Amino acid sequence: MRIVLAFLLYLAFLPYGYGQVNPPVKTQKTVFTLKAVDDKTSAELSAQFTVEAKLAKKKFSGKGQSGKPFSFILTRTDTLNVISSVPGYYESEELMVVSCDTCPDYEYVVRMEKEEPKPDSVFRNLQVNQAFRLDNVYFDQSSYVLRSESYPQLNKLVKTLVNTPKLVIEIAGHTDNVGDRRLNQALSENRAKIITTYLLRNGIAENRLRYNGYGDTRPAAPNDSEENKRKNRRVEFVVLAL
Repeated sequence: MRIVLAFLLYLAFLPYGYGQVNPPVKTQKTVFTLKAVDDKTSAELSAQFTVEAKLAKKKFSGKGQSGKPFSFILTRTDTLNVISSVPGYYESEELMVVSCDTCPDYEYVVRMEKEEPKPDSVFRNLQVNQAFRLDNVYFDQSSYVLRSESYPQLNKLVKTLVNTPKLVIEIAGHTDNVGDRRLNQALSENRAKIITTYLLRNGIAENRLRYNGYGDTRPAAPNDSEENKRKNRRVEFVVLAL
């Protein structure tokens, strides 16, 4: 028993090729490739990647672009923290386990979600006599019934007035030249009045507000096409004082 054990120990310490039982384990290299695409269109995006290999305690960083993805080498199974950044998209952070024992090459596609545009909370760059078109204020056809879709932009105007205590404005209603001019005049005035009432109900002092209806007397464009007529059917606020 002692002889066998001694012989086995002797073999264990011999150089490889003289009876070593287990050959050395070869290191497996995995080429890890990253690319980013738009979540909805799948169009490839130029992205900045930062990768932390937890077990290897290494960091990889670089850019990938259409036709040229970002890649790096892993030499062991590892847990990766992958951070992907694309201008105009939400940053992505994903944790994944990659096995170097099963695949020499590995590609991962990061699907990026586009950022929602942040609406400006107030009107800026105000100047006396300047007119600002309220493009997102809507009324029922040929009426002065204010639709609820108008509230976000009107609330923006409320916030502008609150944040600029000396601001005094006129709400101005305008129409195209289609139909009876007297009815158009009344319609434009009533629409301006309704918006003024909304501002008053939201805490704006009456002495900071004026309203007028101008009918078709102040066109923004010639009334020679439907597109131009649409430009003329509008409500604006005009800066009277700051």
